Amino acid sequence: MKNIFKHSFLVVALLSFIQTTIQAQTVIRPYNEWEATQFVAVSGHQPEDYVLTDNNWEILYNLRKPHTQNELRNMGIKCSDSQLLLLEVGGLINREKGKWKCTIPILDKGQTNSLRNLSKEIAKSMYSKTKNDFVSLVHTIKDMGFEKNALSLVFSYLLDGRMWTKLVLFDDINNHAGWSGCYWVLYEPRKDLKFGTNGFGDMNLILTYLDSEVSPSAKTMDDSANEISKYGKIHNPQLISKLISYGLTNNNGDILFPVIKKQQDRFHQIIEKLVDSISSELKNNCSNIATQYDISEEKTAMVILYHEVMWYLMDNLIQDKVLHIPAVYKDPVQNKQRLNEVVFFIEGGLMQ
Repeated sequence: MKNIFKHSFLVVALLSFIQTTIQAQTVIRPYNEWEATQFVAVSGHQPEDYVLTDNNWEILYNLRKPHTQNELRNMGIKCSDSQLLLLEVGGLINREKGKWKCTIPILDKGQTNSLRNLSKEIAKSMYSKTKNDFVSLVHTIKDMGFEKNALSLVFSYLLDGRMWTKLVLFDDINNHAGWSGCYWVLYEPRKDLKFGTNGFGDMNLILTYLDSEVSPSAKTMDDSANEISKYGKIHNPQLISKLISYGLTNNNGDILFPVIKKQQDRFHQIIEKLVDSISSELKNNCSNIATQYDISEEKTAMVILYHEVMWYLMDNLIQDKVLHIPAVYKDPVQNKQRLNEVVFFIEGGLMQ
């Protein structure tokens, strides 16, 4: 009996060791296979800077459910005091009742598919009610002489610009060290086009992008925004030499992209009409979104939902040929000099 008991103890110990080893070897799906979106104003480090350091993604993924530091370590996850402090300062985790929890939404496959199906239906309903206004807006942009910039103006000025003044601004969501706004991760990348907006200077020089690397450096764009604000053109010869190859200026420093003035005209009237229509329908569909997808704040849930909705709206506009894909997106190298078709300057800044 004594020998049997010892044998049983060894089996239990061995099983315990195997289980611990399995936990330690659990492979976390790599961050680059997910789709992370940052809706942020950055004054220091953006949230992704924290995630890409060391094994912070592994820590965040496992903190979708609260754990103590020791629990993480027992799961085989390397986790130092300084890592947790950094993630807390960066606004990505917090501590309650002795346990750490991830504060950013990370949606699994089922949640991601559900969110996108819902977003697609909302966008379809919105589009059926607003298509005529979108067509009128594009015609008005053409009358203004900015036909080639129609996609950029519809997306970055309306959908990813003025809409936020009606919904929520960066500082209304979360403020952290180095950034404000919100950041979230979905299970897999969107299969269709995913446009983005970068603002330079005082958010008055705007770039619509699929790949933000196609433009001059952020410093060059910031310096250009400041020159345009002061002089209405580019004076600095070094800046001119950098911008000419992108088709953004001529040899005299005259800018070769739209300047949108703050005034009451048909363009702004249609914009405001669309803002009211889209925001009203979105808010009517936002109830219970936060609870449904385990998102802690309703404003964050609305931001996530609206991003998916606006990309589906763009799909509809492109499919119906209301908007056309700019040449620089089709071949960024061959059409580098046509970057001016996805850039515009707005007096007073995009969010004013």
